[in-house]
Amino acid sequence: MKKIMGFITIMLSILLVGCSTNSTSSSTQSKSNSSKVLKNQIKVSANDAIKLYQKTYPKTSVTSLELEKSYRGPVYKIEGIDEQKEYQLNINARNKKILQNSQEELDEDDQDDASRKSETLDVDDLISIKKAAKIAEDKIGGGVSTEFSLDKDLGKTYWEVTVKKNSTEKSVKINAQTGKILEVENDD
Repeated sequence: MKKIMGFITIMLSILLVGCSTNSTSSSTQSKSNSSKVLKNQIKVSANDAIKLYQKTYPKTSVTSLELEKSYRGPVYKIEGIDEQKEYQLNINARNKKILQNSQEELDEDDQDDASRKSETLDVDDLISIKKAAKIAEDKIGGGVSTEFSLDKDLGKTYWEVTVKKNSTEKSVKINAQTGKILEVENDD
């Protein structure tokens, strides 16, 4: 009887370890697939999302754009300003539906701050997110683009693309109009 119980205990242990290992690899594979799919899930271009923002908030300037993963799928988060307010519009990158729409009054310091105008992005003639991802992945020598943001520094509007390759992440800054690589940083 003790031999049978010992045998059953060993078999159950092997079975549990096998299930645990399979679950872990399945979870890792799922995360990897969702990262790979982000740029492929986009049906709405960044340019189209910006046009929707500008239609919703005319006479404002775009100050940031991010493509984020969400439980709803990929979402553009676009922020902007005018003389009195700051605005945010979240847009589903699959179907162009507005998910969140908000505005907030600027405090007096921000209204007077001339540097706020220098934050506005040049959103004309942007290269696509897919093109920015390809440029970044080629520069790194493979990997998967997992995060995208449109920013500005020293008067240049650029895509910042985070590329994950094996266990490392690198940020690649790419001129948003020309596609020229500006900088590569380790995200350790």
